[in-house]
Amino acid sequence: IALIGLGLYDEATEVILKDIPFPWTCGLICPHPCEDACLRGEMDEPISIQLMKAYTARIAADNGGYRSPPAAPRRPEKVAIVGAGPSGLSAAYFLALKGYGVTVFEKLPYAGGMLRFGIPAYRLPRDILDREIKNIMDLGVEMRTQASFGKDFTLDTLKREGFKAFYFATGLSLSRRLNVPGEDLEGVLGGIDLLRMTALDTPPKLGDKVIVIGGGNVAVDVARTVKRLGPKEVSMVCLETSEQMPAWKHEIHDA
Repeated sequence: IALIGLGLYDEATEVILKDIPFPWTCGLICPHPCEDACLRGEMDEPISIQLMKAYTARIAADNGGYRSPPAAPRRPEKVAIVGAGPSGLSAAYFLALKGYGVTVFEKLPYAGGMLRFGIPAYRLPRDILDREIKNIMDLGVEMRTQASFGKDFTLDTLKREGFKAFYFATGLSLSRRLNVPGEDLEGVLGGIDLLRMTALDTPPKLGDKVIVIGGGNVAVDVARTVKRLGPKEVSMVCLETSEQMPAWKHEIHDA
């Protein structure tokens, strides 16, 4: 915050990069619980650290890219990471900074995990995510996409390739189920499944009227994504009152 106040945006971004490799991404999508607890809020308003991160990261990126911490001398050991979501990519970033050779294996065509396939592009533009992933790759990290564990490679084949350590960051990219009769019928889709299909440019066929069950941020993302796909009427239903909905207020307003 002090560096941003002084207009030292490159230096401010360097501070963020000591802890996370996604300053701009976090500045756009972080739920920022720290702002709810910010003592400044007892006087007037919390400090908007989330938007400040996005602001300074954007300026730093446009000024020639991020300046990551210096990487340690290259070590002989190689590490295999299964999963190119935020966890796997973060592990790759910090391991590369420590000098390890890192290869990330991802079963989908593109890296990003839930950042790419669970968050709509209107909230996290793909060019921003791509720029931050490239910053990780520029440290010497290798990416192998469309490589599925147990099918295209195994732990034994990785060991034969010379990998000495393994990190499984396969994530939780499953939709929550209601466990009620009929949810396996045609036309019933999981929220995460719908977002992933849309992100892969293979959106499902939808009727003119769609109901989204849920009142959280994922449900709002789904509803707003579905609306962009063309149905004439999109409705949300949830257990909570409008005041109790767990989704962010501005997301509900935008919906």
